[in-house]
Amino acid sequence: MRFTLLSVTALFASSVSLVACQTQQQDNIPTKQAALTPGGVKLNLVKDQTTQAEVQEAFGPPDLVTHKDGQQIWTYDKTNFDWEKRSDYATLILIGQGGDRVRSSSRSTLLIVYFNDKDIVTDYRLSAIKY
Repeated sequence: MRFTLLSVTALFASSVSLVACQTQQQDNIPTKQAALTPGGVKLNLVKDQTTQAEVQEAFGPPDLVTHKDGQQIWTYDKTNFDWEKRSDYATLILIGQGGDRVRSSSRSTLLIVYFNDKDIVTDYRLSAIKY
C-alpha cells in the first residue's frame, strides 16, 4: 500500500480533533465592595468628617457592629476568590494528548471603622492581602 502526501495529510487532518481553550472566571465583587480597596478607602474615609451614612453608601452594610468605650465599631471582612480553568485537547489516532490547568487567587480585605457618639469616623484600619 502506497501513501501519497495528499492522503497522509487528509488522514492526519481527519484524525485530529481540537477543542478550543475554555476559560471560566469567578469574581464575587459586588458594586459596593469595589470601593473596599486601599485607594477606595482613602477616597471615601476622612477622619473627623465622614458620616456613618457616607460609609454605608461607599461600602454597604457592615459585616459586624460592636461597641467599645462609647465608640461604635464597624467591621467589613471580605474575601474574593478568582479562578480560571483552561482545557486544551489534541487527539490523534495513536497518540492522545490533553490536560487541564487551573489557576486561582484570593484577595482578603479587612476594614475596621471607628465612630464617635455623633456617628462621625474617628479612625479606621485597613488590611488587604492577596494570595
